[in-house]
Amino acid sequence: MLIVAAAGALLGLLSMWRTELLPAIRVYLRLSLLLVAIQVVLGLILVATGSRPQLLHWVYGAATLAAMPVAILGGAGRGHREEHLWLVGGAVATVLLAFRAVATG
Repeated sequence: MLIVAAAGALLGLLSMWRTELLPAIRVYLRLSLLLVAIQVVLGLILVATGSRPQLLHWVYGAATLAAMPVAILGGAGRGHREEHLWLVGGAVATVLLAFRAVATG
């Protein structure tokens, strides 16, 4: 997940200068969101089978899941440049939160 999110953030940053990439970035980030959701479901399955993660892992997992929807909804209906900033911000936030979630163990 971390590699996919990092690639999305880099592509998002690149698309700031190559605006024709924005439609592809939107799709990529939505697919990244799907990957995060799958990871959350797998985490919940682990909890149901007896794993007990640290509290911080729950917090970072929830924040990672929320980052992209907030960015997508925040950028919707705004100007092209503002939407772009929201999407790139959400992609970068997803990378940072995913990295932090991995670091909590």
